[in-house]
Amino acid sequence: MSKTAIQLQDRVERTYDIDIIESNTAPITSAEIDEANAQDLDPNRNQNHDFPEGGWKAYSVVLGSFLGLTACFGTLNSVGAIQAYIATHQLSGINTSTVSWIFSIYSFVCFAVGILVGPLFDRKGTLIPLIGGTILIFGGLMATADCKTVWQFILSFSFCVGTGNALCINPLVGVISHWFLKKRGKATALATLGGSIGGVVIPLMLRSLYPKVGFPWAIRIFGFFCLICLISSILLSKERIYHRNHVTADDEDDDNVYANKYSKILASTKNFMDFSALKDLKYAYCIAGVFCTEVSLMSILTYYTTYAIAQGVSESTSYILLTIFNSSGVLGRILPGILSDKLGHFNVMIIMLFGMAVSQLVLWLPFGGHVGVLYAFAVICGFFSASIFSLTPVCLGAITPVHMFGQRYGLLYAIVSTGNLFGVPLGAAIIGKGTKHQYDMFALFCGVIALTGLFCWTASRYYIVGTKINAKI
Repeated sequence: MSKTAIQLQDRVERTYDIDIIESNTAPITSAEIDEANAQDLDPNRNQNHDFPEGGWKAYSVVLGSFLGLTACFGTLNSVGAIQAYIATHQLSGINTSTVSWIFSIYSFVCFAVGILVGPLFDRKGTLIPLIGGTILIFGGLMATADCKTVWQFILSFSFCVGTGNALCINPLVGVISHWFLKKRGKATALATLGGSIGGVVIPLMLRSLYPKVGFPWAIRIFGFFCLICLISSILLSKERIYHRNHVTADDEDDDNVYANKYSKILASTKNFMDFSALKDLKYAYCIAGVFCTEVSLMSILTYYTTYAIAQGVSESTSYILLTIFNSSGVLGRILPGILSDKLGHFNVMIIMLFGMAVSQLVLWLPFGGHVGVLYAFAVICGFFSASIFSLTPVCLGAITPVHMFGQRYGLLYAIVSTGNLFGVPLGAAIIGKGTKHQYDMFALFCGVIALTGLFCWTASRYYIVGTKINAKI
């Protein structure tokens, strides 16, 4: 072990008072060595071979994460299929802005609770949050099937299903970083591919089931689909590294053992929600970038179906457009994930977000009234926007020690979730009565927010490597 790594290990143990528990690995990871060498241009320059980077155990974890995210991210990507139906059936007499709160609160809860789930995953692993999340998602969908009013949808779908998603998403994404470093971009892309697959399967499934069995049984069948996926993820997604607070033998012999335990609990609580990371500008700008791009993406996913209907497209065809949008994300997750391992995660993310912003401002905004353009935009923007979910955890992992990933990921999305809470209703307010001009303003809103997110991601990269264009980061 290098001198730098030894010094870092001593510092980590003094600061966090933790045990590093892992199987068949060295007591310090290369991500932590990268943290100690943060002044170097390439934060991955000191990689070692502590990570398996493959094998049946590692890829079974990827499969488990894929199946779990098919249910969780798949639901997020398919809210438009649920929103369009209840807005024209159960809640047809309710204002669009009022209905939008169901899905904005859902998006908020999905990620806001992550500020607690992330540290829980870091310390306890995947089992506890995944079991709790599975119960809440299944129970919430069973209750959603019988909802008739806005407040019922908010309680069952927004809070119950949203909290279940929050408990599952963080460990399902974070566990990949326990098994991969050099191939993390590819592995994360394969895992988050579940979101795109779910975004394809779920709208098609609901579109077929609505006229055949009605809304209640369509949602119940959807609930059983999620249950099967999540049980599989519980069995397959196993952590490899986690940390726990401990009381040493010296503490047990101390007359003040209870006082020592109490002080350790306070220290643990302080580290459980550590906001000091926000002082790091590369991390702060990364949060701002995710904040803006997710507001843009979630607004599109929520209202693209009703946007298409307003342009004269049938309700059934609008579901097809949403399916195409998510289908394009399949390639949009795999290809950038593979390229990012070779070209740099931040570099590829910025390229993808540039394509997303351009597709909105150059294609959707001026020509969105044409049906052919709606299909083209679904393909192009669906491809470029897929990186928001697949590359964000990889980019975060490049600037975060692996044992703190859950905490940083949870804090990031807790802040980002406020954008989802107010961004979706703001989009509904812009749409208003749904005139052509109002929908044009909605498209402009999404494009400008996406462009702002691109700027923030570029700023984050600047605080890592400065103006070095050719740096792999």
